[in-house]
Amino acid sequence: MAKILVMLITGKENINSEMVSFNFAINAVKNARSTVEFMFLGRGVQAANKKQKSSPQFMDQIEGLKKLSIPVKICEVSMAGEGLTKDDIFPGIEMVYGGVEADARIQDGYSVITF
Repeated sequence: MAKILVMLITGKENINSEMVSFNFAINAVKNARSTVEFMFLGRGVQAANKKQKSSPQFMDQIEGLKKLSIPVKICEVSMAGEGLTKDDIFPGIEMVYGGVEADARIQDGYSVITF
């Protein structure tokens, strides 16, 4: 069984890539029974902004991840770079340091997939 860290690094300039990242994570668990974690990094943190135009779509996707017990994390450094605070993001997303988190997952044998 594969262990995969899905990192969303694409911002609002490409909503298709953002949606593909969610679907990939969900389908890896449902269809391949992979162990998956999901992290917003870089411009990808924009998708976790509950104040954006597409927030209902993204909230549905994040809830889909959580229903499958996929841990959802966001990089605090990237949030600061995009001008976001904890109050701006959807609830239930764990704030982490992206580089430290990615390193820990790689040390645990995860493959990293970026969108």
